[in-house]
Amino acid sequence: MTSRLNPLEQISPQMIERVEVMSNPSAEYSAESMGGIVNIILKTPSQAARTMMKLSAGSYNGVPQYSVFGQQEGKEKKLAYILNTTLVDSLQSDSSQINSNSSRDSINSASKTQSVNLTSKLIYTQSPKEKYSFDLSLSGNKNESVENRDGLAQTMMKNQDDGNGWSLRSKLSGAHHLQNNDLLDWKVVYFNNSSQGEIQTDDGVQVMRQDDKSSIERFGGEVSYSKAVDQHFFKTGLNTKFLVQNDLVQNISQKMNEAQYSGYLQDEITVSENLMLTPGIRYEYSAINLDKKVDISYLAPSLHGIYHITSKDNFRASFAKTVKLPRLNELTSLIDKNLQENDLNHPDKAGNPNLKEESALSYELRYEHFFDKRGIVSVSAFYRDISDKIEKLTTYENLRYVERPYNAGEGKLWSMDLEFKNSLNSLVQGLSIFGNMTLQDSSLDSASSKRPIKGTSKCLYNLGIDHNLADYKLNYGASYRYVGGYSDPVDEKGISETQKAYGVLDLYAMKRLNPTFKLGMHLKNINHETIQTTTNSYDGSGTLLLTQRDYQDTKATILFTLEGKW
Repeated sequence: MTSRLNPLEQISPQMIERVEVMSNPSAEYSAESMGGIVNIILKTPSQAARTMMKLSAGSYNGVPQYSVFGQQEGKEKKLAYILNTTLVDSLQSDSSQINSNSSRDSINSASKTQSVNLTSKLIYTQSPKEKYSFDLSLSGNKNESVENRDGLAQTMMKNQDDGNGWSLRSKLSGAHHLQNNDLLDWKVVYFNNSSQGEIQTDDGVQVMRQDDKSSIERFGGEVSYSKAVDQHFFKTGLNTKFLVQNDLVQNISQKMNEAQYSGYLQDEITVSENLMLTPGIRYEYSAINLDKKVDISYLAPSLHGIYHITSKDNFRASFAKTVKLPRLNELTSLIDKNLQENDLNHPDKAGNPNLKEESALSYELRYEHFFDKRGIVSVSAFYRDISDKIEKLTTYENLRYVERPYNAGEGKLWSMDLEFKNSLNSLVQGLSIFGNMTLQDSSLDSASSKRPIKGTSKCLYNLGIDHNLADYKLNYGASYRYVGGYSDPVDEKGISETQKAYGVLDLYAMKRLNPTFKLGMHLKNINHETIQTTTNSYDGSGTLLLTQRDYQDTKATILFTLEGKW
């Protein structure tokens, strides 16, 4: 199915209090977190009434784009609230080249997205020991994309994709402080995401159309109980979640459903004044109904420890088992044909009914030192031992490229990470730097070869500098993001892929005009960096059949913002 709405993209940055990233989750979090957990914590309403407005306007490749954000928050007696709305108009442009022994095609595409998001958060404090919260978000978008393909044989093909989608997210939760400071938490969640659209292809001779519809409905609940006893803080909980997905492509429909049940028990043990250990264990069971019923269950142990060397130095160590369950659309036997074009990087999509869950044992060691004014430097080492690694492989079937997920083999991933942020006031007043770097490597033992895990970049880093001129009420800075390239050898299906390293430079400046308003300017990808990916296809004897080169993010973006708070 064509993806027409990403709910995460509908969360306004102004609603986010902080983002927590956990490489190894503890038992209270789902073990279904192979890549770690990103916990987005929304803001709590302020005590005083406050209004915020933010207007953004700019251009991408000469085409105007804009966004509008408005928010009202405050408190009335026992009820605190946040209400906001966001309107966004954005554009993206990409290009590709496809070379074979007999032809050469060029592809240029552009997509325009318009979206609206309405969000509310209500907190009712009945008493110091009893609190209720309700979150509601409604999002919708409209997407229009056009793709033109031009070949050496004077063939022209125009592909157009028009669609829309909407989503509803809601959560009702409560916190109750019982006797002896025991805490009972509960929440009920409901999510619905629906989309529909039409894809049309015109090659000058024949016009093909494909209608599609999709709906995903998810609901469930969670309850947890916490209790402090001497040097222990026990926490236990139960969770249940149900998911129903309906897809319709050209009058071919499919219904998939999944039920998940889980429970956990963990203990935070204060061993000494400087040492805390958090052992835990979690049980999860999932029942999936599609072409056939699939039952998956597992125990996921975890152990976290933190040792306070000094008031500013910590040493952390953690171990956890994590699991990646197959998504419902990864298990279907149906093929969703890509009418726009069919090539190595735009294949038809299909599932694999025999796909198994991917599991891993992950280990992490971390040292961190804190400076004054929120400065930090940390160094960590990470290792993951993976079983039944899931990778997407492309095959050539019935004159079309088809991509399916497979359990490719046993994998290993290891990395070294460095993070730092600190003030340089001793050199220049108001100057600070920040950055992070990851060095990583991987291996995968498949049935026929040993190779790296697909798409593993050896090096990634971010560097930034920020300068605050307090006398001029001006803040400005720059950031540079570098992603190392990778070169995947020929896989089991005769496909190899190489991506060149690239780095993106952004600049920004923010000027406070008065106590209410401030004006900002953001220049993104000012070096016009291109993400270039080359994909090769070989036959069984190792002869090169086709080479495809794709180029992404080749344009710069300029954006002006006007933000006000009163």
